[in-house]
Amino acid sequence: MPNILIAEDSEINQKLIAHLFHRMGYQFTIVDDGAKAVAAAREAKYDFIFMDILMPVKTGLQAAKEIVAQYPSGTCPIIVALTANSEEADRQDCIEAGMQEFLTKPIQMSDVKCLIDKYSKSN
Repeated sequence: MPNILIAEDSEINQKLIAHLFHRMGYQFTIVDDGAKAVAAAREAKYDFIFMDILMPVKTGLQAAKEIVAQYPSGTCPIIVALTANSEEADRQDCIEAGMQEFLTKPIQMSDVKCLIDKYSKSN
């Protein structure tokens, strides 16, 4: 079972994402800003980090860059952007920040499951 961190500042989105992940049988931790995501990634080993892009204190892009910098090459958790923005420039910004995947909101159970399966099988 993967260890999952969710960084999302909106309480409504937190509830929706929590419901989705519970239905899939995953256990997870939720934090509500980018700085807390960086701290959580420093304190525990996560396999996946689902990161909202627009958060207070540190944006998802800032947090992703800091998280990636904490890990030796090739050992960073899979960081997945969660955003309502679906433009190619947004996707490119996420990739440049060190995120490996990009999901647009509202996220779909099938997309999350496929993504987790994809990376779980490659490990």
